[in-house]
Amino acid sequence: MLPYALGMLVFVLGPLIAVLAISLTNWSLLDTPKYVGAANYLKLASDRDFLSSLAVTGFFTLGILLLNITAALVLANLMNLRLPGIGAFRTVVFSPVVMPVVAWALVWKFLLQPQGPINTALQGSGMPDANLLFAPGTALGTVIVIEVLKSVGLNAVIFLSALQGLPREVLEASRLDGANRWQTYTRVILPLISPTFFLVFVITLIGALKVFTPIWVLTGGGPSNATTTLLVYMYKQGFGFFDFGYASVIAAVLFVLILVTTVLQWNLRRRLVFYEE
Repeated sequence: MLPYALGMLVFVLGPLIAVLAISLTNWSLLDTPKYVGAANYLKLASDRDFLSSLAVTGFFTLGILLLNITAALVLANLMNLRLPGIGAFRTVVFSPVVMPVVAWALVWKFLLQPQGPINTALQGSGMPDANLLFAPGTALGTVIVIEVLKSVGLNAVIFLSALQGLPREVLEASRLDGANRWQTYTRVILPLISPTFFLVFVITLIGALKVFTPIWVLTGGGPSNATTTLLVYMYKQGFGFFDFGYASVIAAVLFVLILVTTVLQWNLRRRLVFYEE
């Protein structure tokens, strides 16, 4: 019990209290902290860059959730088929998960350069100025797709384990009752794997809110702040402008956002998740 309490104090409560304390100050790297009360928090409401980063975070998280979970469920069903070469297919799907994040991002940044192979191929097919990663209108969507390709394999394996753990007698009973494949999948399989679905949803949501490295390597938050999420904006304020007080406020907002979403998910769990008796 004591090691757990010490770990919570040192790695959770201590940093949290420090962030909240720093958020009440005006502190740069070379100056001593000056207490400013709630001034940093009041600044948020009129900070257009903060509001923009909040919106970008929302769109980024929603895109990750929809694409990742949908693709993971489809891939899991494909990986559950008994076909020749299915082992190699599973390896290909999961391999990006174990690849270093920076290396993954750098490879895609090279591929998507204005004169890179992907843009060259797209321009050759008739698409003008196909700078997917460097145009404000397409940068965020491109980063979302790259992040989904990196992480979807883990969720697919989690779904696969749930599909392979389904009780065969229940599936056979549904078929004997006259249910077709679609009815069996939607009315039997999906409710049975709803606890796994909830787990994947929570992991993906919190993970999306914490994504930083791929965005920073790919775009640095650009172009025109089109990919500047809360984490990227916090980093810019803290280590670009050395405004640690304001960066701590953004960190506090992100903490509250994750906390609220976690509480909502936990409350919705009882209504949406089916637990087999």
